[in-house]
Amino acid sequence: MPWRLKEVIPEALKRAGGKERLKRGLVLAAWREVVGRELAQITEPVALEGGVLLVQVPDPVVAHQLTYSRLALLRRYEERFPGMVKEIRFQVGSEAPRPRKEAEAPSSGPGPEAGRKALELAQKAPPEMREAVARAALALFGRQRGSPCPICQTPSETHPCPTCRRLLEAPWVRKEAERLKRGRASALEGEALLVARHLAREALLREMQDLYPEALRDEALRPLLQDLARRFQALFPEEPLPEGIRSLLQRS
Repeated sequence: MPWRLKEVIPEALKRAGGKERLKRGLVLAAWREVVGRELAQITEPVALEGGVLLVQVPDPVVAHQLTYSRLALLRRYEERFPGMVKEIRFQVGSEAPRPRKEAEAPSSGPGPEAGRKALELAQKAPPEMREAVARAALALFGRQRGSPCPICQTPSETHPCPTCRRLLEAPWVRKEAERLKRGRASALEGEALLVARHLAREALLREMQDLYPEALRDEALRPLLQDLARRFQALFPEEPLPEGIRSLLQRS
């Protein structure tokens, strides 16, 4: 669903010096929505300067395929952020392939199962991008390494994954996490929303755990603990409260 810019950008847009920086951050965060989840797993927007969006890709094959979809991507950005993205350039990442061990057999390329999954993903993509999605998915399944990132579930050899690690330090994501922690809605989507929810969860758990020993001794503090617990359960209804906190609140 397309973003509504007026709903995404809060009052911070009115503050001097922060408007353009916040807009750039929102454009980068929207890449997953614009390009689709499958291609977002193997690409990463790294900068927006002078209307040019720079996207890092794993190899020249993916860059070549995405170039054919460049106009479609620009149209989608124009719908969400009019005038912000005028060009998209694809940059092949500098990470060198790992050397093979002597006993390691040469790769035979993606197998039948990878091909089946790639076709399934391509069918879900817009018609003009199906070929690019299929080729990129084949490359992804043939190269995929690592375990799921604890925040976004994307396979990664480092945790959090590079995208989530960058978003964890972004001031505009942290601000949205504070909104979520206070029980207010956020207009973020994709990895940015997942990271904001992760930050809000960690903050609420930390505050509850800090308050719990005091609330054990002083009943007057239990309504504060109850409020934190209520906000936590509203955000994460399927996750139980820590046992000690739950027991204390049930007795109150």
